Amino acid sequence: MDITITEAPAPEALAEVRAGLNAYNAQHIDIAENRAIAAFITGPDGKKLGGLTGSTCGNWLRIDMLWVSDLLRGQGAGSKLIQAAEEEARRRGCIYAQVDTASFQARPFYEKMGYSVRFILDEYPRIHQRIYLTKTL
Repeated sequence: MDITITEAPAPEALAEVRAGLNAYNAQHIDIAENRAIAAFITGPDGKKLGGLTGSTCGNWLRIDMLWVSDLLRGQGAGSKLIQAAEEEARRRGCIYAQVDTASFQARPFYEKMGYSVRFILDEYPRIHQRIYLTKTL
């Protein structure tokens, strides 16, 4: 058994690991229910001014990334992205949502959007916290 450590895994290596994990998971869940979800705000020049990415799986929405440019921050753009993703997730049959954020990022925003803290991982990274939140849709 050989173990290789790398900072730059080849796309083929990542695909091979993903395929192995999917094959295992398929024995326990319907992996076809795992679908990407994304919502974007685009400016007149075609550049992204905000976006949300994640996935839905079964009855859960998972938010991976949410970003709003400084130009739109504080104007409700983030709320609109969350609402759009949650609405689509409900159409897909989701009844719960999950997200994690760093202590220097958006905890108050998510709490304002109805998310509740479920778990806090201290010293991640080093002096901050990773905060895990959920919401019933």
